[in-house]
Amino acid sequence: MVWLQIGPQRFGPLRAILLDKDGTLSSSEAFLMALAEARLATALQQVPAGLRPQLTGLLQRAYGLLADQGTPGLDPGGATAVASAGHNLISTATCLAQVGLSWSEALAKAQVIHGQPLDDHLARAELTPPLSGVRQLLRRAQDLGLPCGIISGDCRQGIEDFLRHWGLLGAITVFRGSDQLPAKPAAQAALHLCRDLGVDPQHCLLCGDSGQDLAMARAAGVGVVVGYTGGWRNPPRLQGFDALVADWGAVTLLASTSST
Repeated sequence: MVWLQIGPQRFGPLRAILLDKDGTLSSSEAFLMALAEARLATALQQVPAGLRPQLTGLLQRAYGLLADQGTPGLDPGGATAVASAGHNLISTATCLAQVGLSWSEALAKAQVIHGQPLDDHLARAELTPPLSGVRQLLRRAQDLGLPCGIISGDCRQGIEDFLRHWGLLGAITVFRGSDQLPAKPAAQAALHLCRDLGVDPQHCLLCGDSGQDLAMARAAGVGVVVGYTGGWRNPPRLQGFDALVADWGAVTLLASTSST
């Protein structure tokens, strides 16, 4: 049996660990900020000059760009950080419609805006390295025979490219992306991942960096719910967790022969 320890807290026994990717396993903020800023710049080129000030404010809020705060950064609860590619595209189209474009025109322009070179899966993989301590944690899980799965707002190809590029593909048993229905944050997405792992949700631990991750885990009946805050300059404000982690180095996986 395997237990997970965070400071004085110990959880288990566990039969699997479920993990979010961006902001939990991978250092994504710098990349996502660059992506949001590139989308914003392209969007402003798509509308007349008179509409640009209004559109700038709308898109900054939609994308979660913290432009008006002392320390620039990305809102870890904003659309760029949390939402799927499809939802982000609709968010952009909605902002364009709010400044007066017809929906068909707004949607067409949103598709151009979301055609950035940074939107390429391989570019994303190369620019989002694993967070400190992730390799060690996954290696320890492998050594203990504890399966790990990923449930992400990224698409399946994006997850695979990240794992392959950083040499982590063998450390993850299964993964589930936003292009597989039911998708995150539906509780059924977590249940499907548990089914693919061959484990009961109550014997799993799920770790994520957003409120929707934690709510999904609770709704699916996951036994242990952990919030991760160390992937962002402005840590996410989370609720509904059993434990909170800011550094993977503070997490220990322990083997036990005890049946209690």
